[in-house]
Amino acid sequence: MTPCSIKSCHIVWKKPPTRKQKFRPRTPLLDWRNSKSSRDFMSPGSSRRRVPLPKRAATTKISPTCSISFIRKCSNTKTSCIRIARWRTAKKSADSTTRDRILKNSMKITAAQNEDKDIGEVKDQGFTRPKVLIVVPFRNAALKIIDTIIELSGTTQQDNKKRLSKEFGVPPEEIEVDTSKPADFNDIFTGNPDDCFRVGIKFTRKTMKIYSDFYSSDIIDKKRDFDFLSSIELLIMDQTDVFLMQNWEHVEHLFDHMNLIPKDSHGCDFSRVKGWYLDGRSKYLRQTLSFSSFLSPEINAMFNKHCKNIQGKLKIKKAYEGSIYDVIPQVQQVFTRIPCKSAAEAADVRFRHFIDKVVPTLRKSAHSQDHTLIFIPSYFDFVRVRNYFTEHNYSFVQLCEYTSNSDISRSRSNFFHGRQSFMLYTERFHFFRRYNIRGIKHIVFYGLPEYPQFYSEMLNCLTLPTHDNSTFNDWTCTSVFTRYDQLKLERIVGTKRAQRMTSGEKEVFMFA
Repeated sequence: MTPCSIKSCHIVWKKPPTRKQKFRPRTPLLDWRNSKSSRDFMSPGSSRRRVPLPKRAATTKISPTCSISFIRKCSNTKTSCIRIARWRTAKKSADSTTRDRILKNSMKITAAQNEDKDIGEVKDQGFTRPKVLIVVPFRNAALKIIDTIIELSGTTQQDNKKRLSKEFGVPPEEIEVDTSKPADFNDIFTGNPDDCFRVGIKFTRKTMKIYSDFYSSDIIDKKRDFDFLSSIELLIMDQTDVFLMQNWEHVEHLFDHMNLIPKDSHGCDFSRVKGWYLDGRSKYLRQTLSFSSFLSPEINAMFNKHCKNIQGKLKIKKAYEGSIYDVIPQVQQVFTRIPCKSAAEAADVRFRHFIDKVVPTLRKSAHSQDHTLIFIPSYFDFVRVRNYFTEHNYSFVQLCEYTSNSDISRSRSNFFHGRQSFMLYTERFHFFRRYNIRGIKHIVFYGLPEYPQFYSEMLNCLTLPTHDNSTFNDWTCTSVFTRYDQLKLERIVGTKRAQRMTSGEKEVFMFA
C-alpha cells in the first residue's frame, strides 16, 4: 500500500509545557518512519522523528509520544493513509512486550523471595490488564482490524476464530456490492454493519484468544463497566467521522470514564502498579490516535479537551477545493450567511431565519415551489421543523433514520408524483440509505451537511426524471450557514472561499 496524494494540508502542533515534568512517560510510542522493524512504537528515549507526509504536503518534527488527530480524505480508501495507519497501529496492538516484561519481573521476584533477597520496588503494571482500546463504528471494521492483528501477531493458534467470522462476518455468497451506491458507501457498509458489539483479545506466547474476559484482555472494546478502562495506554479511534452519524455522546461518555481509579481491585497487585496510575495521572501519558475524513467542532473539542499527553499533540488538516465542483446540473446556488453572536444560539437563530425568511418565500409561490426537499443535518432541528410544519398544516413527507421501509416507499412515491409538496430529509438518513430522490425541483439546505459529497449528491438528484419533465430553468438551491459553520462550508466551496464568506461584509453569495 502507498499513501494517497494530497495537494495541501495544515499542521497544528501544540507544544507541551516547558516546565520540568515530575515523572517520565513509559507508554508505547509511535514511530512514523517507514521502518522495516517489527516494532512501530519506540521507547521514550527515542529522539524526535520527522513525520513523512504525502507528496506536496508540509512536514514537521514531533515527539513520538504526542496525541495525534489525523485527518485525511482519499478517493480510494483502500490505498489511503488511514488504512496504512490502521495497519501500523494494529501491528503494535499485537505486540506483547508489556506481558513479557511482567512475566520476567515475576520470575525475578519469585527467585529473590526463594533466596531471601530484596530487589526493591518493581513498577510494571496498571490497575487492570487491558492496555489498548480500539473503537470502530461497525462489526465489519472490527473484523478487518482483528484479521490484520492475527496476520501480524505471529501466533500459531487463534481461539474462537470461527465464532468471530460467524458473528462479525458475512458469507462470501451473501456479500453484495450495490453499484448504484457511491464507493465510500460500499466501503463503509459492505459486510456486517451491526454497531452493537464488544470484543476482548488476549495474547499468550503462541496463542491469541478472541472473546477473552475483559479484565484478562490486552485489547478491548467498550462496555458499561468502565474499570477495565483504567489502565489504557493506547486509544485508537478509526472512522471517527462515522461516530457523528451514530451517537457522539457515547464517545464523550467513553472519555469521561477512561483512566480513572477503578472501583474494585480486580486482583490487582498494588505494590507493582506504576506511580502515575496511583496518582491519577495516566491520562497525561495515554496516546490517542484519531482518524477521520474531516474535522468537526465535536472532534476539535475532543482533541482539545481529552488529548492531554505531556509531550504535546498534533493535528493534520487538509485544505479543500470544494465538492461544489462535483455538481453536474446548471443550477443557481445561493448561500446565505445569517448573523449569529455565539455557537450556543446558532440553532435558535437558524430556526428563526427559516420560519421568517425561507418559509414565507415558499408559501408565496406555493405552486412553483412544490417538489421542494429540505435537507436537515441535525435530528433535533428536524423534529423542530417537522412540528412547525404539522402545526401549520403544510403538505409534506418526512424521511429520517427512524422511518420504516414501508413509509419510505410511500413518502418517495407521494413526493415524486406531487401529492406532497415538501420533503423533510435528514443527513443521517442519507448516510445510511444513500437513495437517489426523484422529483426534486428545489433544494433548501437548512444546514450544511457534514460530508461534502452529500451536497453534490443531492444537487445531482435534480437531473433525475420528474413527473412533468422540468428543466434546469426551474431548479433552485438555497443554503443557510453561520460563521460557526466554516468547517462544513470549506469542504463544499473550498477553504479560501469559505474564509471570505464567513468573515466578509457580504451575506449572500451566488454560484452557478
